[in-house]
Amino acid sequence: MSQFEIEDFPEVLQQAQRGDEVAFRVIYRTYHPGLLRFLRGRLGGDAEDVAAEVWISVTKGLSKFVGDELAFRAWIFATARRRTIDLYRRRAVRPQIARDADVHELSEVAPPEQLEIDEAVAALVEGLNDEQAEIVLLRVLGGFSAKEVGDLLGKSEASVRVAQHRALAKLAENLKDKA
Repeated sequence: MSQFEIEDFPEVLQQAQRGDEVAFRVIYRTYHPGLLRFLRGRLGGDAEDVAAEVWISVTKGLSKFVGDELAFRAWIFATARRRTIDLYRRRAVRPQIARDADVHELSEVAPPEQLEIDEAVAALVEGLNDEQAEIVLLRVLGGFSAKEVGDLLGKSEASVRVAQHRALAKLAENLKDKA
C-alpha cells in the first residue's frame, strides 16, 4: 500500500459520509500532505489557504461522492486545481513556483526525505512553463499516472507524456547549464 492509500477505503469513506469525524480525519491525514505539497509547488505561500478551500469543498460534497479511492484522490486534486486557477484569475498574474523557504514550512507534514525531494522538485520546476510544472508536480508530488494526470487536466495520456518528456528535457538542459 502506498502513502496515498487507505486500507479498507470504502468503509472509511462510508463512515466519513455518515459524519464520523475519526474516519474523516483518516482521509484528511492521508491526502492532505500530498495535496499541500502539490499546492505549495504551484502557489508557494498561498497553499495553506487554498488547501483549506479544497477541504471545505470536499466536506460539502462528501455525502454525494461516489467512486473508488483513485476517483476520490482525483476529485481532491481536481478541486485543488480549480481553486488554484480561481486564485490565478483573481490575481490576474502569472503563478509563482514555490521557493525553498516555502518548502521548509512542510516539516510538520512530511518526513525529512520527502522534504528533500519536494525542495529539489520545487527548485527544478521553476524553469518550466506552467503546464509542464503542473504535470511534473502532479506526477511526482501527487503520485498520479500519466493517464490520471491527463484525466485531471482534460488532456490525452499521450499529450501528458509528451509534455512530461519536454519538461524533463528542459530540466536536464537547465541542470547542465548550472553544472
